[in-house]
Amino acid sequence: MRSLLLSLLISLALVAEELPQESFGDSVYNSIMKPAQSEEELMNRVLYTNLAGAALVTVWGVAFWDYFSTSPRMGDEGWFQHDTKYGGADKMGHMYSTYLWSLGFSSLYEYWGMETERSALYGSLSAWSFQFLMELGDSFSESQGFSYEDVVANTVGALFYYAREKYPDLKNKVDLRLEYLPDFQSGGDVFTMYNSMKYLFALKFSGFESMEDNLLKYGELQLGYYTRGYQHYEDYIQKERNIYVGVGVNVSEILASWGWVKTGKIFNYYQLPYTYVPFSYDFDSESYFKPYSRPYHGYKR
Repeated sequence: MRSLLLSLLISLALVAEELPQESFGDSVYNSIMKPAQSEEELMNRVLYTNLAGAALVTVWGVAFWDYFSTSPRMGDEGWFQHDTKYGGADKMGHMYSTYLWSLGFSSLYEYWGMETERSALYGSLSAWSFQFLMELGDSFSESQGFSYEDVVANTVGALFYYAREKYPDLKNKVDLRLEYLPDFQSGGDVFTMYNSMKYLFALKFSGFESMEDNLLKYGELQLGYYTRGYQHYEDYIQKERNIYVGVGVNVSEILASWGWVKTGKIFNYYQLPYTYVPFSYDFDSESYFKPYSRPYHGYKR
């Protein structure tokens, strides 16, 4: 839910700069759809976007997330251990969401006229700052608490995005993706439905000169992690913390070869299910298991 809310907050923040001078419609158009006309205007947009968004997150947190209901405190969440709430899936989620937010901010800043490398830096800093602000708010929440593990995961996500944009060879070779098949029958927040998610890094053969001109360019290796049964554990027979190595096809590269370059870019960030063969190990049962020998959403009651 927080991801959806933050989307709305940022969208509102983007139009804050020119509201007093123009009608709402003209303000939205000029603040989002038109590139900045000067360096000063560009930096004002970046500044007001971050300030207004931060203020709105704070107000919403006080109203709905019980911010400032207690004195600052730490939350002991752990990492990927068996006795954690989500088995570490939430940490992967923090890393991926900060990575994706970095992409969003960076793309916006670049559209406004900021050069590519600079927009990658500013976008990563903006994404990290918003995530840190929410974590700081959590420290004043009775139900949450400040989690340094979340901050570390957010930092990894922001740094990976910046490194990937700064070094084109890395971007051509490695993706960070989310695989997601929602289980709407289980209910809950679709943005934190960890029983339906897998997080992975993909090593793309198309990024290597020796493979870019033959059929191997459509292949890739994957390293992924996911959990099942930690969230809503009462509905599951067993818990799973699974790591896997996968051999798959690069969907983005296939679509690009058909001329669908822009559409294909989506799959640099989203993993299409059942387009790879995983070789997996479950840390909870301490056992290997065959590809697709377990149901996607785990062993539910």
